[in-house]
Amino acid sequence: MELEDSGVIVRKKQASPGVQAPILRTRSQKKSPYELIEPWLFMLPALVVFAIFLFFPLFKTIYLSTYLTNNYGQAKVYVGLRNYTDILTGKYAPAFWNSMWVTVRFVFFVAFGSLLVGLTTSLLTAKKFPGRAFASAIYAMPIAIASAAAAMSFKMIFHPSIGLVNRLLGTTTNWLNNPAWAFPIICAISVWLASGINYIFISAGLRNIPDELYESASIDGAGYWRQQRHITLPSLSPTLFFQIIINIISAFQSFTQVRLLTAGGPNETTNVIVYSIYLDAFRNFRFGSAAARSIVLFVIIMIVTLIQFRAEKRSVHYQ
Repeated sequence: MELEDSGVIVRKKQASPGVQAPILRTRSQKKSPYELIEPWLFMLPALVVFAIFLFFPLFKTIYLSTYLTNNYGQAKVYVGLRNYTDILTGKYAPAFWNSMWVTVRFVFFVAFGSLLVGLTTSLLTAKKFPGRAFASAIYAMPIAIASAAAAMSFKMIFHPSIGLVNRLLGTTTNWLNNPAWAFPIICAISVWLASGINYIFISAGLRNIPDELYESASIDGAGYWRQQRHITLPSLSPTLFFQIIINIISAFQSFTQVRLLTAGGPNETTNVIVYSIYLDAFRNFRFGSAAARSIVLFVIIMIVTLIQFRAEKRSVHYQ
């Protein structure tokens, strides 16, 4: 049946017996004001939280990065982009680029190292065996340990006089004050701390791969490593993609273990960008310069994330 109203034709289907006909809205009928704002009312709590804890600190940091501040962090003298030029090409540039180089190496080793550890431990517990539950608990344990508690534990383990490592080796080496060992130790501890969350997500991804794929591959003569290459890794690519993004962002933000174990030393070999921001703001009281470093770090993380999403189309396979 067709109805013509103001030049608008609305077609209605004859409802079957016992079936309620759908209610059609013509162009002349407009939504009420409440219907228009209703979706925003549901989003309002989340928007308030984002505004308070995300948008306001971001805009405040951008604002402070264009000022010189007093020791209390209050903006006093507007300097425009001077704080940015000072850290990129000016008097603070050598320290900034050193911390960036340390950070890039740290992020690379921690992000991919923790992913590799998580993938390896997940594959080790993929099949049922006696003690599987205990092994899974051990591999996932780092996620339940606070980074501060772990850092203090490892500080005692590597203590030059009473540490477990020196007792086993019969030495008195100050590992955390040795430029050759401090950075690898910080990276290894960070990899272990991040491996738990990687293990949990990758294990969940492995359980979603149908066993029939492996059975078919075995019938066709594919060995273990060939199955992992052509079945496991492609099937896990969405999970691995998600984890590598989380790992990189988390590694860029690492602070606690550096602060408690080495304090950026020795000779700034572990002075990552986040710790240099802390020193600039709360040791040197240059809050404007620290804000500029924070904005630069934010831009770097955003660019890296966008590049990863561009690469997603070629390397991630969704079933």
